[in-house]
Amino acid sequence: MTKVLVVGGGIAGYCAALAARRDGADVTIVARAPGATALYAGGMEIIDDLDAILQSPQHPLARLGMDAVGLATELDAAISTLQLALRKEGLAFEGGWRTRGLYADIHGLARPANLVPQSVARGELGALSGKRVAVIGVPQVGDYDAASTAQALKELHSVEAFAEEISIPDLPQAAALTDLYGRRAPAPRARGAAIAYPPGFTNLPADGFELLAAAPSPHGWRLQQAIALGSVTTEITSFETAPGRIVAARAASRTFRADAFVLATGRHIGGGLRAGRVTTEPLLGLGVFHEGVPAPVAGSRLHHLKYLDPAVEMRLGVITDKRLHPLTEDGLAPYANLYAAGAMLGGYDYSGPCGFGVPILTGWLAGHFAAKQIA
Repeated sequence: MTKVLVVGGGIAGYCAALAARRDGADVTIVARAPGATALYAGGMEIIDDLDAILQSPQHPLARLGMDAVGLATELDAAISTLQLALRKEGLAFEGGWRTRGLYADIHGLARPANLVPQSVARGELGALSGKRVAVIGVPQVGDYDAASTAQALKELHSVEAFAEEISIPDLPQAAALTDLYGRRAPAPRARGAAIAYPPGFTNLPADGFELLAAAPSPHGWRLQQAIALGSVTTEITSFETAPGRIVAARAASRTFRADAFVLATGRHIGGGLRAGRVTTEPLLGLGVFHEGVPAPVAGSRLHHLKYLDPAVEMRLGVITDKRLHPLTEDGLAPYANLYAAGAMLGGYDYSGPCGFGVPILTGWLAGHFAAKQIA
């Protein structure tokens, strides 16, 4: 049985583990701490336009060398497997990568998403247009105003929203939204209306739904708890290598030997990249690129671009060949049994319309390639 070590506990590492296990591999996931996955607001943007992606040669999905049909087939498999796995962990998601909805956040602003938790799905704004919606507020909570949220829903989205304050006396002094986490949803007085709750409550009524939220978000906490089950909490500090291969990964007190390795360590939050005057990949010294050019080669021009537009830093990253082998600055894949996936890959905006699509699909394929030892 092939042994696969996945380094990274975010959504890319989770999808890599799902794919490798489905292909019969013995998988170990090692994660030092929650990464950016734990910070998501509740809506997953998967893919915007496959054809447009294939016209961008440095996009991680374009570098796979697949056509739109091939990418779509793999996305179908990855998303359905992910949804099934999360449902088994008690976290049900609705939607699919082919359709996109708009969902309100705690300020009443619309956010696009392909996949949302079941507790959010009933709040799709198109379905709420013209309907009565009670927006639940808690007067003890100071960082959320149900009245302004209801007003935004009415003015921006034609939703007949109104605020209803429900007191929860046992909240701590100067309570915040985070203090609502895990509490049973209070029953409103309003009848015949959908009910919009700030996120974190449990046991929502049949006509209730959760709003999306900024980090720290209960949606992110729930997702991270679901995908972290069964992973080993430790930090990989180095790799043992042989000519053309990775032999083992080393942590402070353990050595993990495997036949194949998936590097899904994220970007700056997860530690997969280290920002500085020149951004680097800290574990193996892999190449970090901007628009296909190694970051050190771009030199001061790239540094000035990052100063003028911080989003440039977010497009820097590792690049891979068609089998997700990460490359060095000279364009070579130094390790035949190493695969890279997720937010550490450059060439796309991970806060944009492929924010979850790239980690999910590259994680899925990296796990498959690792289990099958596809070079």
